[in-house]
Amino acid sequence: MCGRYKMTAEERSYLKKFGFLDPEEYFDIHGYQKRPEVFPGEWITAINNKYEFEEIWWTIEDYDSKGKWQRAINARSETLTKVPMFAAAFANDRILIPATGVFEWQLQPDKSKIKYDLSFDEPIFAFAGIARNCKIKDQIKRCGVILTTQANDVFREIHNSKYRQPVVIREQDYEEWLDPKRPLSELWRMLKPLPAEETHFRIAD
Repeated sequence: MCGRYKMTAEERSYLKKFGFLDPEEYFDIHGYQKRPEVFPGEWITAINNKYEFEEIWWTIEDYDSKGKWQRAINARSETLTKVPMFAAAFANDRILIPATGVFEWQLQPDKSKIKYDLSFDEPIFAFAGIARNCKIKDQIKRCGVILTTQANDVFREIHNSKYRQPVVIREQDYEEWLDPKRPLSELWRMLKPLPAEETHFRIAD
């Protein structure tokens, strides 16, 4: 899963990475600040299929197929088309969520946990996400979740209770991932885990 992440790049590097965007209006409104730890239930920066920065609420809430109210911060990539609260967003409203690292916890034999900071070969990368409108406490919010997939060997060793890791979209696939007209059959290859040899880790501060 992905329960917390960070975005600590310098502004210049951040904007260079996503150079296909026009940041002026967004950063005029929101400014730019490094975020050493981002939590669910916060406004986060995403890139939508109009190639714009936008603020989304990191949590999707809705009724499931049995009428039970559900809250999710992640969505399993393997079942996206089968879950009503995610299916339409996956088909029509895919997003990128910029980050420089992700935090996971390793369960110890004594039930304590060690927090790890994981990253990838690309110093600034983008999680695969989906977005949609949700009604939360009588307020309509633009909400989103981060997609997860099966863990590679590094994540499996660290995230040893769930064996999951966030989906990261490679830079050459950004356009294809964001394109709402792209057939879903062409997206599945992007939902595989980045390999262990591209994954780096250290114990978090």
